[in-house]
Amino acid sequence: MKASINGPNRRKNRVGDRTLASDFESNVKPIEKTNSSTGSFKVKSLEKLLQSNPDILDSFNGDIGNSCLFAVDKSCVGTDDSGLQLVKQHTQQIGQKDEANLDTSVDGKDPILIHFHEIPVFVLRAIPIEKSNLEKNTIYLSQCHCFVNKICVDAVYDVTCCSRIEKVENKTSTLHDYENLSAAEFEIFLRYTTSEDNDNGAIIFSAAEISEKLLQHIKSSIVTTNECLIILLDGSELVCRVSRVKIEADPEDEANLTSGQALLDEPIRGRICENTKFFIAASNPDTVRIDGGQRLPEDALPSDVIHVTTNDKEWFPVRRTLLAPCINLTKYVQAGRGKYKVHETENGSKDANIDFNLPESDRSPDAPSDGIHCMVDIDCCTFDRVLLFIMSQLYPDEYKFALELSEANAMSHAAEILGLQSLSDLCLSQQASFKSRVRKDKYIRYSEVKARNDNPSNNEILIIIDGMVLDITRWLDQHPGGAGIIPTQALNIDCTCFFEMYHVSRQSFLYLKSFYIGELCPTDIPSLKGNDIKTSEGFLLSLRSYTDKWRVQIEEKVDGQIHKSL
Repeated sequence: MKASINGPNRRKNRVGDRTLASDFESNVKPIEKTNSSTGSFKVKSLEKLLQSNPDILDSFNGDIGNSCLFAVDKSCVGTDDSGLQLVKQHTQQIGQKDEANLDTSVDGKDPILIHFHEIPVFVLRAIPIEKSNLEKNTIYLSQCHCFVNKICVDAVYDVTCCSRIEKVENKTSTLHDYENLSAAEFEIFLRYTTSEDNDNGAIIFSAAEISEKLLQHIKSSIVTTNECLIILLDGSELVCRVSRVKIEADPEDEANLTSGQALLDEPIRGRICENTKFFIAASNPDTVRIDGGQRLPEDALPSDVIHVTTNDKEWFPVRRTLLAPCINLTKYVQAGRGKYKVHETENGSKDANIDFNLPESDRSPDAPSDGIHCMVDIDCCTFDRVLLFIMSQLYPDEYKFALELSEANAMSHAAEILGLQSLSDLCLSQQASFKSRVRKDKYIRYSEVKARNDNPSNNEILIIIDGMVLDITRWLDQHPGGAGIIPTQALNIDCTCFFEMYHVSRQSFLYLKSFYIGELCPTDIPSLKGNDIKTSEGFLLSLRSYTDKWRVQIEEKVDGQIHKSL
């Protein structure tokens, strides 16, 4: 398996069920109205508008392409007209001073771009129209637009102008244009199919004609993967789903990589331009065949990628810039430089001070044969978290990292294996917290545990498991079994038996060290409330084999006798 090729913990769009695309109207679902800085519009049917006002198409040479229309009343003042406010915001974003010049907003290479909802899943091209009989604050969307954006006709939605996308650079918000696409791949299928279509076999369409039609529809517009476009060709309505896109430039400069490039994240959106190459393929060859169709070829991995195999045989292609902080991987990061430079001998073989060729038997089965390979004695899930930690160091404005309680030991081990000092420091800070909170010089008396539990002003919850005293106050609300079960069943007793009953796996052991504050005095153990249910010897053996690594040893004179824990 190629792990984290799109970056750790990344959420990708899903294709979904393409059979639903045949009927857009019956599949749209309403959503709640969201906040926006542009304005609110009532959604109307674009198809019905063009049927009742066919003269609108005259100004667009009979075709508005893959655009939506919105009404503008230039006579309005203030914020009475959302359409006028949208035009003004667009002109501000593109740096145009004449806010009233609608022609430049309709034509040229700077169309008005909008999105619905707070998250811009799809970006639409919007064209302003002035017509006296159109309802103010109205936007006209096709069935296709309503379907992909989950918009309902006759509902009111906020619209955001995104003619320029906002990025954070040095903690200052600035606006940037979308990147041009060098290529876009479209999967084609019929919008409507009948039993007669299936009986007659696949319908053949020309890839060149589809590409030409698409360019007319979406030139200068923004397309996003999984977006559906509708074109009419040879009397058939074709749904063109954007399956993949490729941007024009993919810089190899390690010092100027974006976070997406560092993670080898595939682009999902870009602007269609004259140089964009269209790759057309049939979604289902049984119903549609494409003459001259082809898929967008997979890109080769960048030259600075290191192929990292984890101890469970997962493969991670990782760019050098991410592994640079890992001191113990320096020879791989610096491969080809200085003393790690590869030299060719007279017989043509390569000689180097380092062996980059990890034996194939040690690699992940699907790892490529060429390039630089290394293995780390870390499992794939932990290594994935390590990459996310490094991303938070390299791109702090975009990625945040919090060390989870259950992963501290594994991450500390990974930091040691990789020589990743910043991660070691983070793990040590938690260990320092452990040292500061744990009572090492004397036992905790049962009377103290009971008094702290029974004092409502302290709001503390202390439990006893196999002689360990655990402060779970901050964990109680996060307890998977609910916040009420522990206070009602486990206070002021030895609750080891309940811990065994409710926690069947060793996963729960990982949290104990984070809550541990010391050892209960051995002379107080008889004072604990007895339980009819006894803890099994097997569970106690497993529990102690894990906790003995960090439980403190105390020698203290209690009641005239020396007691030694553990």
